[in-house]
Amino acid sequence: MKVLQVLNHFLPKQTAGTEIYVWALNKHLKKLNIDSSVVIPNYDSKNDFEYVFDGLKVFSYAEPSLVTRELQMGLIKPLGLVNFEQIILTEKPDIVHFHELSGSSGIGLHHLDVVKKSGIKILMTFHLAGYTCKSDTLLYNGVKECDGIIENRKCSICYLNTKKRTKVTTPFLVNVSTLFNYFNVNPYNWKNSIGTAFSTVQQISQLRVNFNYLIDKCDTIVVLTEWYKKVLMLNGVPQEKLVHISQGLISEEYAIPKKDRLKTNSILKLVFIGRIVEFKGLHLLLKAISELREYKISLDIYGQSNNDEYETDCKKSCLTNNMISFKGPILHSNIVQTMKNYDLLCLCSTFSEMSPLVIQESFAAQTPVIASNVKGNAEQIQHNYNGLLFNFNDTDSLKKQLLRCINEPSLLENLINNIAAPNDFSNVSNAYFNLYKKMLN
Repeated sequence: MKVLQVLNHFLPKQTAGTEIYVWALNKHLKKLNIDSSVVIPNYDSKNDFEYVFDGLKVFSYAEPSLVTRELQMGLIKPLGLVNFEQIILTEKPDIVHFHELSGSSGIGLHHLDVVKKSGIKILMTFHLAGYTCKSDTLLYNGVKECDGIIENRKCSICYLNTKKRTKVTTPFLVNVSTLFNYFNVNPYNWKNSIGTAFSTVQQISQLRVNFNYLIDKCDTIVVLTEWYKKVLMLNGVPQEKLVHISQGLISEEYAIPKKDRLKTNSILKLVFIGRIVEFKGLHLLLKAISELREYKISLDIYGQSNNDEYETDCKKSCLTNNMISFKGPILHSNIVQTMKNYDLLCLCSTFSEMSPLVIQESFAAQTPVIASNVKGNAEQIQHNYNGLLFNFNDTDSLKKQLLRCINEPSLLENLINNIAAPNDFSNVSNAYFNLYKKMLN
């Protein structure tokens, strides 16, 4: 059996949850005698490129497209599509397993078309929630959880509010945009910010069209969580097309002897591990710590740097606090061992994460997690049992939970004792192996 795993980036150039997931899946599929390789675009290049990472073959096809409005809207096909198609025709896989779609010059609906027309089975794993949410957050107006159903007016209001439109202009823009959509006039073609705003309803309508198209092209869809499976079903996805396969870790990552923790009330040692971007909520954590300066709290920050304004602002906000350290990127193989040195992992997500791998890694290290109470976190963390949850985007709620860890001596030890070993990735790969066989049958 031959399978191609398709996504936008891969190791070692980019290290994030989806890339780690695909790497782990391929490692285990190899043990099951599955011929599995990775396919990614080689952006801004006219040349195909092949390389091997940790024994895995990676096809990086030439993708020289310039990113334009037409390309972003899906009105034209990316130039690299023919090179992607050539890989499909040459490799002749039994199954093409997509892990993300982004449009523009990345993997998009046109790539699904190429595979479908070749008569090859298509499986897609949903790692993110953006396929049913224009804002990618599944938080209505950025303040409360959304049911995830794509509806023109509701989603347009939410999207415009996340773009910092005032409450006065948002209803006006939605009403005018609704009229344009009704009369099939697309202001996006004006190619300016006003046209983009007036085309909001059409953008939401297109989101629904693209979503339905995606579901139609896929033979099988894998979701990592039960909560997102419900969202997809609310949007009309047939239940028989959906398969739930929970997140997991490679067993070698947590085959570490349990280290006895020293009971001390001296310093609460926190760690942040993740990309230093706004939706990961590092700014909330830094603000909370700055308002708890009278307490002994340390924070080490490990994250892939984008060298952007957000990261600069975060560093400026804690220049006078020598208890906060930016440690730079961390090798994935070192994450679990590193986590064992801390009292708490802090995950301050400002959006509905799907199923953060870092929670499983923290559980492997038997380190409790304090996280924002959004769906992807709450499905793994039971408040006051194996971790702590604080109100979404609420610094005061975060401070309250941190103070509990300082003032309640037995709290952390009780949380540690309730942490169960994470799911072994061999179970994940076995589930995919059986699913692949079922699809081919």
